[in-house]
Amino acid sequence: MQRDNCSNGSQFSEALPIYKASSAVLGLCFVLGVPGNIVVLGMLVRRVKENSFTTCLLLSLAVSDLLSLLPLPVWIWAYLHGWIFGSAACRIISYIEYWCLYCSALCVTLMSIQRYMQVLHPQKWAKLGDRGRKGLLAGIWILSGLLGLHAPAKRRVGCKPNGLQDCGQQFRNDEERVAILLLEILLFVICCSLLVFFYCRLHRGVNQSPFFSSSRMTKLVTRIVVVFFIVCVLVPIANMLIIIMVFHNNLTSLTVPANHLLKISRALTFLNSCVNPFLYTFSFSELRCPCAATEDTNRSD
Repeated sequence: MQRDNCSNGSQFSEALPIYKASSAVLGLCFVLGVPGNIVVLGMLVRRVKENSFTTCLLLSLAVSDLLSLLPLPVWIWAYLHGWIFGSAACRIISYIEYWCLYCSALCVTLMSIQRYMQVLHPQKWAKLGDRGRKGLLAGIWILSGLLGLHAPAKRRVGCKPNGLQDCGQQFRNDEERVAILLLEILLFVICCSLLVFFYCRLHRGVNQSPFFSSSRMTKLVTRIVVVFFIVCVLVPIANMLIIIMVFHNNLTSLTVPANHLLKISRALTFLNSCVNPFLYTFSFSELRCPCAATEDTNRSD
C-alpha cells in the first residue's frame, strides 16, 4: 500500500459504522477515564510519602492508565478522517499505548499477588524489603516496555480500503502475525489466571477473619475478576479467529467479522483503564484491612 494514493479528506467508507462504534467507545473512555485517573493521581500523590507499596502500585496503575488514555483523541480522528500525523508519531504513539496497556494489566495482576501475600503471608512479604518492592515496580515497567517493542517495529502508515491513511500493523509474513497474536493471547491467559487464583485464595483465607466483611470482599473480588475478563476477553477471541483464518485461507467469510471484532475489542480494552480508578482506589479505600498495619510494620523495620 502506498501513502501517495491515500487521501487526507473526510470520506465515508463501507466500514463507517465500525469506525463510528470504535470512536464512540474511545470517546467515552477518554471523557470518563482521564478525569478519573487525574483525581486518583492527586489523591495518591498526597499519600506517596507514606512509602506504602499499595499506594505506589496504585500510583503506577493510574499513571499507566492515564498515559494510555491521553492519545485517544488522535485515534478517534484517525478512525474518522484518516491518519495525518506522520510515520514517526504512528510508531511512538502506538508504542506508548501498548507499553501502558501491558503495564496496566501487569499492575492489576501484581496487585492480586501483593494483597494475597500481605494479608495471608505478611512475614514472607516483609522479607522482600523496600528494595525488592521497588524492583517489582521497576520490573513491571521494563517488562511492559519489552513486550510492547513489536508495536513500533510493525506499525506503518498505509491506506484503508476507502483510501484514507491508516496507522496499522504490517507484517512480513503470516508467521510473524501469528506470533504477535499468540503473545497477546498468552499475556491475557497468564494475567487472568493469576488474577483469579490469588484473589480466590485471598477470599478463602480471609473469609473467617474478623478484620474483613466476607460479603464485601466477595463483591469486590467478583467485580475485579468480572470487569477484567469482560473488557479483555474479546481480544484473544478476535486473535484466535484471525489465527484460524491465517491457517485456513478458504475461510474468507470470517475476514470482515474478525477484523470488526478486533477493532471493537481493542477499543474495549481502554475501558479497563477507565474503570480501574473507581474499581481499585475507591474500593480498596473502603476495605481497610490488615494490609495497612502490615505496611506500617514494614516501614518501621
